[in-house]
Amino acid sequence: MNRTVPVPWPVYTSDAERRVVELIRRGLTYDYAGAGPVVELEQAFSELHEGLHTVSFNSGTSALFALYAALGIREGDEVIVPNLTFLATVSPLLWLGATPVLCDSAEDEPGVTAASIRRSLSPRTKAISVTHLFGLPLKMTEIASLAERENLLLVEDCSHAHASTIDGKSVGMHGDGAVYSIGSSKMVSGGHGGIMVTRHARVRDAALLIGHFKPRTRTDLLDPELRPHAEFALGGNLRLSPLAAALALDHVRCLDRLRTAKLANVSVLDEAVAGRLWPFAASGERVNGTHFDIVYALPPDQGAAERDRLIERLVAAGVPARAPATRPLNRVLRSIAHRPVNRQGALWDRLAAAAAGAPDDDHVTNSTRLHDRMVSFPSPLLYSQDATYAHVLAEAARSVLVTS
Repeated sequence: MNRTVPVPWPVYTSDAERRVVELIRRGLTYDYAGAGPVVELEQAFSELHEGLHTVSFNSGTSALFALYAALGIREGDEVIVPNLTFLATVSPLLWLGATPVLCDSAEDEPGVTAASIRRSLSPRTKAISVTHLFGLPLKMTEIASLAERENLLLVEDCSHAHASTIDGKSVGMHGDGAVYSIGSSKMVSGGHGGIMVTRHARVRDAALLIGHFKPRTRTDLLDPELRPHAEFALGGNLRLSPLAAALALDHVRCLDRLRTAKLANVSVLDEAVAGRLWPFAASGERVNGTHFDIVYALPPDQGAAERDRLIERLVAAGVPARAPATRPLNRVLRSIAHRPVNRQGALWDRLAAAAAGAPDDDHVTNSTRLHDRMVSFPSPLLYSQDATYAHVLAEAARSVLVTS
């Protein structure tokens, strides 16, 4: 069996290479007006989401900032966020002066639930921001119903979930808006980039004013009352590069094939670790078609020490396993609180306040204990249609697990 380690994702077709070279040769390496591959990519994401409005940005973080701001989140608002998520779900809230409230996970899944969100509500809650972590879709019908009953805004961070579905439809359509990162090793990647999705024309226009001031806002605003603001807009230059858009389009156009290949690779690993490690499997109508991170859990009676010893043995056997890079935010923030720095400014003050208010592990027990039991396999290397490298890793992992 060929044991050559694949080139890490993202990889691209020759068509994508030719298009990028063409853009460079024609001097089309930037786009202020909204044309070419930038708009093509926005349209492609709109089609994936039944015609909802889409706006591109230079990162998923920028897209989240624009969405939060366009929804009217402001200083003093509380926003419920997962404790187990990438920090960019939270950092734009600090820019706006809002207060993130860390919410615990389910007992048996890494994502939040309607019940855990309900326990985090307060009279100051303005919005809920959830993450489909590792590509595993949340129980969004229950969460959306809670948001509607409580008159709260609802945001979906879909950065791990490009090919994940609920009831056969793309994630990202249950709330007031959603965001996808299209950077780094995401299933759809332009190297750097982000996409915002919303059903509200007013939110779309506001996001456009935040990230794409003149000349695009001179012609592309849907609400004519906003056109006097087109020149100055809201001052952000958060545009996506046409080169990044062209690369990301290459992945969008073969998303079904990428999803099928990823599931085939994961299936090989599932079989190899069965009975010894437990997958976080979606149930019923929820399908993880992305597996941005391929994560398994040790049994509930084991913890970080046992997990770390297993990872050492896997690595020694040639399996590049690790603990998931996505860490519980309470731990990240509390580590900051224990290392204060002498800096002045609103952002430093807000970060210090968030760090000081971060709960200890006893208040977010599910997310912290789950993370301590998680083992991550290298998803960026597991994308080939024949799952060759997955078989190599499966053989090595099985040899370790049978002797554990």
